[in-house]
Amino acid sequence: MRRHGTMTREEACDMLWSLYLISGAPMYEAPDYDSVQPWPYKDERNNDIAAKSRVISALSIMDTKQMSRNLGIHEQRLKHLHAAYAAAIIKRLKSLHLPDFGKKETALKDEIIRSHPANPDGNVIGTHPSDYSNLLRIGNLNYFSMRNSMYHSYVSKIMEKRFIPMLVKYFPDQAGEVVKYIRKAGYGDGEVLDLIDRTAGYNSKTAYLYQGKSGEEHRKKFQQKIRNSCPDVSRNTNK
Repeated sequence: MRRHGTMTREEACDMLWSLYLISGAPMYEAPDYDSVQPWPYKDERNNDIAAKSRVISALSIMDTKQMSRNLGIHEQRLKHLHAAYAAAIIKRLKSLHLPDFGKKETALKDEIIRSHPANPDGNVIGTHPSDYSNLLRIGNLNYFSMRNSMYHSYVSKIMEKRFIPMLVKYFPDQAGEVVKYIRKAGYGDGEVLDLIDRTAGYNSKTAYLYQGKSGEEHRKKFQQKIRNSCPDVSRNTNK
């Protein structure tokens, strides 16, 4: 995508179809956290999550103007397609994340260890063949927990930070379109402005997203929060 030269129509079509297929591909069908089935994907833990993240990164740097010329379609139609791809990926990963799983994980590990007949005092499970099923349960629990954390970290640290600036770039002064795709990504109305705050922030390019009474109230609360956390800023502001 960063190479020199003009992309042919065939290359542009191949790229869009590839991104479409990766976006819609199913996630790993991993064992549940209390399963005794072994992890089926040798040496792979999060390649499915990372691949979907790379799709959003690719979309965010794509030259839609040049791509629309290559494909012979209206640029705005291409922007809506990209926004739909990204929103679907984020919604999928958000739906898989269990926010409170950490507490459950600790309880489940304790339960597995306490239930083992050779470890009534809570010692670690050994390597005896009779321990195999419990070792698998512990392993799957660890994998499940790791992936659960990755769902959240990939979305919050990478995908959101690509997604919102992309929407702002695609739909300037079209707050309705930006909010529409944020909702399609699985965010509620009460989460929209918080999401914009932590990704694009309030500036000349995003001010239109804060229009109206609710936007103005949100911005005042956000500024007050900054002043409360930075007393020096508050004093300088009041001078």
